[in-house]
Amino acid sequence: MKRDVAVYAGLACGCLATLTMARLVEPNPAGYGTHRQLGLPPCLFRTITGLPCPSCGLTTCFAHAARWDWDRALAAQPFGVLLFVGFGIAIPLLGWLSWRGVPIEKTADWVTRTPVLGTFLLCYLAGWSWKLYFG
Repeated sequence: MKRDVAVYAGLACGCLATLTMARLVEPNPAGYGTHRQLGLPPCLFRTITGLPCPSCGLTTCFAHAARWDWDRALAAQPFGVLLFVGFGIAIPLLGWLSWRGVPIEKTADWVTRTPVLGTFLLCYLAGWSWKLYFG
């Protein structure tokens, strides 16, 4: 039980830290590249291929979403908007799961055995397709 609480707390803290960092960085006007402000290198995929990578624009999207600029967030990475909202929902949800004493294994089993994971991956690929076509 203590391990489950620690895992839920760690996940919630990770979500909160991500949302906080999104507010602290300035969105790159190019629609991608905001991650460089975090000390990360340029995207190797984009450097080699000239094409956006599957995660292209996520940091920029989060930075716009953290400022409630949903139009620019959507333009930067449509999947990122869904992910940003999911992170916001996850924080109280993880607290509730911890409070209710739901074993982490039960939660992980639910995520992997229901359409949640497959839907997540399809949305991720759809976001990449959007970036390939429009941006």
